[in-house]
Amino acid sequence: MNSVNKFGKILFVLMLLSSAATLFALTPESQTLKFTLAIEEKPLEAENTPGTVILIVKYTNISDTVQRDPCAVTPWEYKITVLRDGVPLAKKNLSTKKTDESDEIDESQHPIHIMVLHRGSPCSMIGGGLKPGQSVKFTLWVSSQYDMTVPGSYDITVTRETDPWNPDKSVTVRSNTITIIVPEPGASSPQ
Repeated sequence: MNSVNKFGKILFVLMLLSSAATLFALTPESQTLKFTLAIEEKPLEAENTPGTVILIVKYTNISDTVQRDPCAVTPWEYKITVLRDGVPLAKKNLSTKKTDESDEIDESQHPIHIMVLHRGSPCSMIGGGLKPGQSVKFTLWVSSQYDMTVPGSYDITVTRETDPWNPDKSVTVRSNTITIIVPEPGASSPQ
């Protein structure tokens, strides 16, 4: 009788643990983010002079729950795609250049080298998260990564993955595409 009673207690504990595991698996934290992206060119200001392209990115929570996305306003979590006259533009080469055939690096190009180590999440949480329908804005400096001085028509789109740590479950969210015209030297700029 004692072993039957012990078996019943073990079975009861296993049933409770199974229920708890099921509830844990269904928590909102494990759900994929649901958001939209919209971009616009930042108006010319002191830090955004002619020849500099800075975007304002608007991230909007389209789910029906509060989203706790710590990387919502972290620029390096987003991918910028730039096409010049319909052709994908390569990113600027920001590596240090050698002065000649030797292994010496031209320090005048990049005189300061900083090593950054991230411990934990490099992102920072926005208060208590974004409520349904709530938006947050931040800037992306496009011309720091792409040379946009050559005359032509530049189409810019911003994307972000909903779950970069689980590519099989992730969806790519795309912003609208904006076009920036860089006129020929001496030509009047488009209105």
